[in-house]
Amino acid sequence: MDYYKKQDGLKYTLQCRNNGSSSFEDGREFPKPSFDYTKTFYNIEEFLNTKYHPNVNLGSAISGDGLLTDHGVAHVQDVIRHARDIITDVNQLTGYEIYILLLAIHFHDVGNINGRKDHEKKIADIIDELDDKLPLSIPEKQFIFDIATAHGGYFEGNDKDTIKHITADDVYANVKIRPKILAAILRFADEISDDFSRSDVPVDIPKANEIYHEYSKTLDPISVIGDTIRFHYRIPISMTRIKIGKNNGEEFLYDEILERLAKCMRELEYCKKYSNGLIKPNSLSVAIDFIEDSSFRIKQGAGDSFKLSLQGYPDSSIHKLSTYMEVQNDLLHSTKPLKYKDGKELSQIKWEE
Repeated sequence: MDYYKKQDGLKYTLQCRNNGSSSFEDGREFPKPSFDYTKTFYNIEEFLNTKYHPNVNLGSAISGDGLLTDHGVAHVQDVIRHARDIITDVNQLTGYEIYILLLAIHFHDVGNINGRKDHEKKIADIIDELDDKLPLSIPEKQFIFDIATAHGGYFEGNDKDTIKHITADDVYANVKIRPKILAAILRFADEISDDFSRSDVPVDIPKANEIYHEYSKTLDPISVIGDTIRFHYRIPISMTRIKIGKNNGEEFLYDEILERLAKCMRELEYCKKYSNGLIKPNSLSVAIDFIEDSSFRIKQGAGDSFKLSLQGYPDSSIHKLSTYMEVQNDLLHSTKPLKYKDGKELSQIKWEE
């Protein structure tokens, strides 16, 4: 039975691979050839779309986080769509990797139902709650948790490089699985999934949440054309004259837009580092227009447009050798970054004759 059509993007790709239309380089797509991964994903998706995603914002509000922009069904579908948009060559992913990525996207924000703070870490609780409704093995749950959790927050409270701490590339039942690549794709797809559809609410927005909703309201749906992501903002003139609520303070909407664009470039550079070439964009094309209040009419000559590209040599005062050092840190292999930290330390070693 077919559940998805071509316009469903990665979900349709999963279905084609599961039906035997292999495009992966060595043909090894799934751990269990006779298992219906499409049906399993469809059933999990339908359950989450019905029972969990519609209640995420409500749960967050009850927990005292005010009114978040949409974190429900529509947002999940946007992230799935943008994940496909940014992938360089989907044929470089196994069908099983696509399956795990799709499930991780569905779980990445569901922890907000129990409150915004550390929501990415609450995913494990939800997975445990749904245990009898998730026909997933323990390793699969771990893959999904690791990939979904890395989309934000900090590792152990202080390290924002969350992807670094994910399990390295693995082989699961003779099928390739690369969690870091999948986490990078999810994280950046989530970063660019924040347009006006996320703030279509008929109620007054709490002051602490104002700027997040106003930001979303100004942004057209994102387009990915080749290696460029297109952002188009339409700011009401009245919103240029006042500061609006952001958490416990206030800020100009324009400053929020500039900061979010800078953050998007940081996330792009960060995620590309872990994507093994599978994230294709390297620049943002930005247009900012100012519109008359209560109208769609653009204030001619007042807008701006510019392009942001990954460029420049890393700052040597920040990017040291230790920045790039991969350190094993587990029960079996606990090492420091370098055996000798510098020449002075090395010069003091008492060598055995």
